[in-house]
This record gives sequence, structure tokens and C-alpha cells, in this order.
Amino acid sequence: MKYWICLLGAALAVAPGLVCAQKAAPKAVPATISGQLTDAPDSTAIAFFEPQPGVPLSLFFADGPNEALVRGGRFSYRLRHAETGFVRLGGKYVPHNLLFVEPGARLSFTLTPSAGNAPATVTFGGTNAAGNNLLEQGKLLSGGLASGERIGTVLASAPTATAVLAALEAEAATPKALLTAALHEHQISQRCYEVLTAEVEQRLLYWSGMALAFHLKDPAKANLHLQMPEAEARQLAQALCARYDPTLPRYRYCALGNLAIVAGLREQGVLPGPAPTARTWAGYTPQFAQVSSGMSRYDYLPAPAQGRAVGDMLLTALAFNAMSPADFARVAADYRRLFPASPYNPIIARALPKPAPTAASAGQNQTFGTLAPGAHALAFAPSPGLDTVRTLAGLVRQQFAGRPVFVDFWASWCGPCIAEFRHEPGLHEFASKNGIEVLYISVDQPGFREKWAALAAKNNLRGAHYLASPAVQESLKKVIPYLPTYMIFDKTGQLVEASAYHPSDGEKLYQQLRERLGL
Repeated sequence: MKYWICLLGAALAVAPGLVCAQKAAPKAVPATISGQLTDAPDSTAIAFFEPQPGVPLSLFFADGPNEALVRGGRFSYRLRHAETGFVRLGGKYVPHNLLFVEPGARLSFTLTPSAGNAPATVTFGGTNAAGNNLLEQGKLLSGGLASGERIGTVLASAPTATAVLAALEAEAATPKALLTAALHEHQISQRCYEVLTAEVEQRLLYWSGMALAFHLKDPAKANLHLQMPEAEARQLAQALCARYDPTLPRYRYCALGNLAIVAGLREQGVLPGPAPTARTWAGYTPQFAQVSSGMSRYDYLPAPAQGRAVGDMLLTALAFNAMSPADFARVAADYRRLFPASPYNPIIARALPKPAPTAASAGQNQTFGTLAPGAHALAFAPSPGLDTVRTLAGLVRQQFAGRPVFVDFWASWCGPCIAEFRHEPGLHEFASKNGIEVLYISVDQPGFREKWAALAAKNNLRGAHYLASPAVQESLKKVIPYLPTYMIFDKTGQLVEASAYHPSDGEKLYQQLRERLGL
């Protein structure tokens, strides 16, 4: 079975509260997460993506400095808000699955490094450890593409919608039974049981709804091999979306963006519903192109669901620097006009990028600077001719005539890029001894100049820094298939290695530099 997978988006979470007429309820205490990471060097940063007040986890957006540093192989982090929901950790040494949290919880985990052919394993302890271990082990329909393939097989198992729906529910029965057993044995709380059971149901809707949407749009590409005719497939999609409707209260904490699936099926005419009276989000398709292949679908959702789905897409777009500050301001203004009471509004307002430099400073160099040893910020100086540069080779020849250059391509939203930065001290030492310039080229949007400069300084990236102009970024699309990418130019400005080793490769990279540059 082949079909595209989209994990962008999340359903709105409405945190319930208890009101007492005589006495205010005690203030909830945020959860704490700690970990034992034996192989992680000191000062390794662990990033946390956590639910915000009134909204669930956004898979990519973190509001504020959500980080903890490893010291002596351990770290500890207290969530910023006392919310129920899911947390995602980011970093080389931490699990990449979701963790369930509720107010006051104390979670811990131990990472056992890989040995021989055995992969690294993560074992959770503390509050609701049994539930989080089931999540981490992929036993709750959370096994990535393997779960998708399995659900695809179930979809093709019978010729009628009724029979397939029964088979899908049987598929979800096993993880639900594991959660029921953990609850009866007092290994998880009632709330943990309810939220993880709801998550299983939404994962069932995700895998099956996504597959059916692609099949009904283009059966040849979806390659599902369904026995049922199209009419039965449409009936099945309708039944699934009615039974596991992501707008139902019991799904308020779920981490998957199934509103996008529902919206797409409504746009395709598979699910009943009136045609939109306004095409607000279809008009913003170009602005969201980096993070969404179809904003028009959200115009088909009723207003409450539309506010939730588009709110999360705005956070995702912010996380990926998907558009200019001016475009963000226009989109946010429309969103605020349509949904003035949305809990996403204050988060968006805090995170909205600052405007680009004013006309008074537009003629000054704002995009090519250096970070000297011991400096705490990038230094900018006049750079004649920089605005005429249209290609990478032109930049190297103009700024580094007669000097070999190692180029690091990165972006502020690229986690693997930033993970490599901890290996930069060794690279800097080698480059300094051998007369090699290090050039960091960011492909962030121009409006994120301040974030780019701050991250460069925070990670102590000594060397030259360039926030690529739109013209240079356009030329790079043909030569950079992914991030991070590293290149080597010799002292004549000729490209001698288009896919260099990473800084984390250490001696392999240094030997490659010696060979390519004739050192």
C-alpha cells in the first residue's frame, strides 16, 4: 500500500476545570519529566513540545524556551503549564514517540544504548509508566508506517463497508485490552486510560481515513487493492468519521490532526455537508505551501472545527518559518477576525515574527555577518556587492577569494541541522589550523533574521554567516535535496565536494577535507 502520510495538525483540546461555590479549586501543578541518558554529553539540549493552555500538542511548535540540558547523563524538566495531553521530546538521545502527561505527574525514563544488533530501548517509570511504555513500544496503533500497512491490509480484507468496519474495530480491540488491563491493575490513572483509548481510536481513523481519502481520489496511486466497490468505500469513510468524529469531547486531548482528513473528505464530496460560503483559507494556499498541500479543505469545516484546524496550521507554519512576517500578519488578522475567542490567538500573537528591517536600514547589510571567538552576537559590516549575488558560487568567490571554504546549509526549523552544532568545536579547530573558512548558510525566510542571528550566537557557530537571499535560495533548490547539507569549495572558488561528511563524522570529514583541498 502506497499513499502519502501527513502528520501536520492537531485537534483542539479544551482543558476541563472544576468550580467550587465555596472554595476555589487548588492550583494544578505542572508535570515533571526526567531522564537518564548515559551516552549524552554534558550540555546536550533536549527540546520539549508540550500542550498550551486550551490547545493540544502541536507536533512542531514550542512556545518559549522549552529546553533542558543534560548534566552527568541526566536531565530534568518541569512543564510550563499544568495541562493534560501529550508531550513530544526532540533530540538525538531521547525517545521520539509521544508521552502522556497530566497535572502533577512525575515521569522518568532510562535509555539503554544499542548493543550489537539490538536497538536502543527506552523504559518509562513514574506516573502512568505502563501507558507510556505501551506508546513507546508501538502497541497502541502507534507503530508508524507498519501500523498504516496493517490497517491497509484490513481495509482490503472484505467486500462490504460493514465487514471492514467490524475488522477495523477488532484491530483496535487489542490495544484497548492492554489499556483496560493496566487500569484494572492500577498501573495507569482513569484519565490516562480515557485519553490513550481515545488516541487509539483517532489513530484508527487516521490510518484508515487517510488511505480511503487517497483511494477515492486516485485508486491507482493509492494501490489499496480494495475488494469493495467505490460506493462501499464511501460508506465506510462516512461510518468511520461519524463513529470517531474528532470534534467529539472525548477526543479533545488527541495529538493527531484528523480534522484535516475530515475536511478533505468533505471537500471531495465523500462526507455530507454544505458548500462553503467563503473561501478564506483557499486564498492563502501559496502562503501555507511549505506545510500544507491543501488549505482549501478547511473552508469546508464548520466554524468551531475550522478554528481548531487552522489554528494548529498557523502554529505549524510558525514552527517552519513558512511565510514572511507580512503574510503571517495578514493570515493572523483574518483568523482573529473569524475566531476572536480562539485560544490560539494569544499563542500566535506572542510568536508572530517581527517585521523586516525598515526602509531606513534596508540599504545596510543585515544578512552577512561573522561570529568571532568569544563574541555573543553576530557582527555586521558593509558588504559591497552582496545584493548582486545570485548563486552560491558567486557568494563564495566574492566573499572568500583565495581561501578554501566549508559550507554548512541549515535552517532554524531543522532539528538534525541543530543537532550537528554540538560537533562544531572539532570542526572549528581543524579549520583554523588548516586555513579553511567555515560558512553557515541559512535558508530561513528573510523575515526571520533575528531568530537566525540569535540561534547562530546561541550555538557558538564561529565563522561567517549568510541568510540566503530569495534569489540565492531559488538557485539552491536545484543543488540541495535536503538539510543539513555540507559542501567544500577550494581556494579558487570551485566546488570540489557537493555532499561532504557531517561534523559528527569527525575524522572522516577531516580526511575528506585533506583530500579534496590537497592539504
